[in-house]
Amino acid sequence: MFNLKNLLIAQLAFASLAMAGSGPLEDGSDVCGVPVCSLEATTSALSDLDENKRYNYTNMLVSSYKDSADINTLENLVGAANAIKDLTTEAGDADWVVREASTLLNNSIFNLAKYSDVDAANLIQLFAQLDNQTKRYEVISYWQNAVSEIENISDLSELVAFASQAANISASKGDEDWVPRAANSLASQITIKLTDLDPAHEGVYSVSITNAQSNKMGFDKVVILDSTSEKNLVVKFINSKFNKVAYEYSNAKIVGSKISGKMVSNASLSSTVELEYDRSSGAISGTIQTTQSTPIEFNGTQNFSASSVFAGEVAAELDEDSIVGEMNGSILGIPGTMSIRSFSPGVYSVHFAANNGLIVMDFVGKFFKKNGVLSVTYRNQVKLVMSLRVVDGQNKWTGNTFSTTNGSVTPVLFDAK
Repeated sequence: MFNLKNLLIAQLAFASLAMAGSGPLEDGSDVCGVPVCSLEATTSALSDLDENKRYNYTNMLVSSYKDSADINTLENLVGAANAIKDLTTEAGDADWVVREASTLLNNSIFNLAKYSDVDAANLIQLFAQLDNQTKRYEVISYWQNAVSEIENISDLSELVAFASQAANISASKGDEDWVPRAANSLASQITIKLTDLDPAHEGVYSVSITNAQSNKMGFDKVVILDSTSEKNLVVKFINSKFNKVAYEYSNAKIVGSKISGKMVSNASLSSTVELEYDRSSGAISGTIQTTQSTPIEFNGTQNFSASSVFAGEVAAELDEDSIVGEMNGSILGIPGTMSIRSFSPGVYSVHFAANNGLIVMDFVGKFFKKNGVLSVTYRNQVKLVMSLRVVDGQNKWTGNTFSTTNGSVTPVLFDAK
């Protein structure tokens, strides 16, 4: 057994030597595996000391563990920092003593945010504990720099959920505008990357209106198309019975799992839409507010997702020019030839001509060589998404088209060139 009070006094002595450059720096980690073996005994011992010694002890922990990546150590230090901060505040210590406890707390939380598993709930809980806006901004800034190297869909999904909540937390704590603005920017940055790698939001949904609106045009389908040609998000609400678009938004915005749009017109009913979708289940729900007073509420599920075409293994190693050329196959079940060219970096132009000459379509969009996916758009009316996969033992370009005009989804199949 060891005497915690004696250990603490020894630690303070080592801290004093270290500050003078005369000896090593030791703490309780050699005894119990974490810096502070017992919070209760440590705070009791600290309460018997003066503010200078309390500062020295806290400073020793700050200096020793400022770069720690060990989760157990950091969690131990968060508990210790909170206890020391309470103690020094209640004791009426000078500001510089209390601030050192805050420094220990914020440094430990920051490192936990960096080195813990990427989990939105945990990151939100850590972020809420930071006690000043500068440290909150540092966490946001860290992830802004780290996101460019992350391509794991699950991690990106967790991070975008964190960023959205971080903006709310920052605003609720009274931070200056540049902090929540940075969090919102991070959420947008992650969303752009996430929707490129896994466009789970794109596709066709079956929905029902949950509050009857007899005097308004009803709808039973929602189509969401992320344009690869004009860089805008198209959301259309379709009445399949009359094959008519009831509401449409051609410049909607997406941040995380939320999509919003507005249509202001002097020729038709003005409206706004707010909807939320679940990436994993495909569930969708939202509200349309028109010029008329009562909002329209709806919910439903996804019938087709563009991300389904991104799934699976690429059939062959590809580069930027692998897709360029001609291939034979069919769209909408109609045989024809597809010609693909790239006239500027990262942009691919696609021309499809049916063999019978009745259908000619021109698309523009992107090629994702890592996923082996071509994603292109025709007039923001039809999205073509196809991927190079093994089909019946042969390499084929297989996928789907979906329409914002009527919500139809049709298969696509082309021979690999």
